Parts: sequence; structure tokens; C-alpha cells
Amino acid sequence: MRQLQIRLPKPHQGQLAVLRSQAREKWLAAGRRWRKTTLALHPAFCGYQGPDGKLFRGAIQGGEILWGAPTIDQSRIGWREAKHAAGGTFIFVESERMALSPTGKGRIVFRTLDDPDNARGFTFDGVIMDEASDLKPAVYHEVIRPTISDTGGWLLAMGTPKGHNW
Repeated sequence: MRQLQIRLPKPHQGQLAVLRSQAREKWLAAGRRWRKTTLALHPAFCGYQGPDGKLFRGAIQGGEILWGAPTIDQSRIGWREAKHAAGGTFIFVESERMALSPTGKGRIVFRTLDDPDNARGFTFDGVIMDEASDLKPAVYHEVIRPTISDTGGWLLAMGTPKGHNW
């Protein structure tokens, strides 16, 4: 079997603190240029070690991952960075906006979450909510939480601080 080789950028000290956190749900507010999207590549592909040694799966370990953003343009940023990091290892299906592991047992699904129904009906092992503060709270409470409930999956919600919002 071919070994998966994903080229992830080296995290800076702030990103390392987030990656080392064993929390199931991580909420990150960080300024522009902090490389939040780059940070999200790590758990999306590789997952991370949770409490008591539990593996929170990424796509490489066969996990089903949602990468959600408020708009198609924001979703495309994650798509482009993931495609670059995967270096041809994953299969990127533009028409379905997903990246498939060559083993067929893991994938990253890219969706816009301006309409919460875009993520309804799925079950995920992990979810990235990019620019989470720009999403309606119902996206998290009514759609995202249920998609990770069955699997005990993880969440990385991140965004740029913009004053008072949820």
C-alpha cells in the first residue's frame, strides 16, 4: 500500500498550543494572517490525540471530515490549501467538493454553511468551521453538533475577532 505523504506547514508556537490541546471542541479567535486555515489542515488530515489517548480521527485515519465556511470563496481557500498540502496524494473531486483518501476510507467534504442544510444528513468524525463568527448560531447548535454526536467527533471553530457576536 502506498504511504500517504501530506506536506503540512510547520506550525508556529500559537498554532502548536491549539494542536496540542486535547479538547474535543476547540474555539479559536485569532487575527488575520495568523494562518488559521493552515492550522486546520493538521486535524483535517491527521486528526489529533484526545483525552485518555483517544484518537480523534482525520481523513488519513479514515475519518469523515467537514470543512465548512460561510461562503463559497472562503470554502475555496481551505480547498486550495488542502489540495496543495495533499500534493496529489488525495483525490480531489471538484464537482462534489471533496477530497478522497486513496484508500477510500477517509474524506474531507468542503461545504458552504450560509445555508445550514448544506451539512444536514451527514455524520462526521471532525468538523472545521472556518470564520465561525460569520455563521448563524443555528448552524452549530442544530446541524454541526448533531453531525459529531454519534461519532464523538471533534470540532475546530475558528475566526477573526469582530467585536460582539456569538
